[in-house]
Amino acid sequence: MFRAIVVLAAALCATNASAQWPAHFDRGAPRKADGTVNLDAPTPRTQDGKPDFTGVWVNAWFVDGRVLPLPVSPPGEPPAATFGDVFANFKEPLPLQPLAAQLKAARKEQNSKDNPDAHCLPMGLIQFHMHPQPRKLVQTPDVLVTLYEGNAGIRQIFTDGRSLPPSDAQPWWYGYSVGHWEGDTLVVESQNFSDKTNYRGSGKTLHTIERFTRVGKDRVDLELTIDDPHTFVRPWTIALPMRTSDGPIYEYACHEANVGLYDILEVARDEEKAAAKKK
Repeated sequence: MFRAIVVLAAALCATNASAQWPAHFDRGAPRKADGTVNLDAPTPRTQDGKPDFTGVWVNAWFVDGRVLPLPVSPPGEPPAATFGDVFANFKEPLPLQPLAAQLKAARKEQNSKDNPDAHCLPMGLIQFHMHPQPRKLVQTPDVLVTLYEGNAGIRQIFTDGRSLPPSDAQPWWYGYSVGHWEGDTLVVESQNFSDKTNYRGSGKTLHTIERFTRVGKDRVDLELTIDDPHTFVRPWTIALPMRTSDGPIYEYACHEANVGLYDILEVARDEEKAAAKKK
């Protein structure tokens, strides 16, 4: 809980920090007669005609440094998720396997002290999607790169036609990801996740499917499906809409000004000095 509060506070500060970088005129943005950006303009496209996801994006529920009320999905669409509660819009309990439910309860009892985010380690894919901090997408014909401000994460989604690696490949924190186009929707499959992430399941059997659809200048609709029979009784899907951000992403040095870490180092130095005096 404490870590979540600190992360959210950092996100609020980052919003005000945008004044540190002078405003940049986006020459490629469609504009109205008065010069303002036309957010209702058609979806931007790359030279090969694909929807262009390049830009800086934030979760749709995070606006001007504020977490908006939980969005409600229209009937028939996946439940919308928001910061701190992926399952808030689910009408039924999370379909956990018995052992997974025990693990969830144990982590809650320990206040999630082993969350990688609390130790400045890479976050899991789901946690990155839920973060209020922005992320920058850089699209080329062969790869879509995501630069997360949170914990300075970097993710690659390969769109060059390669297949996913075999199940015995070295696990990655963000998994291996390949994408293909279904019309104007980029469908991304990922697997071979590290089991050290904050995801409450098994990295070895986790398989995710993301569907990115850019529906205009200002919005990307994203649906995330989680399939992990080791952890869940059945697959489940959430909606994670994103909107454009007018600021850049900033440096994120997780251990900078980490008072707890500095205290540990100071104790170690004192012990070394005491040991030297004894000699």
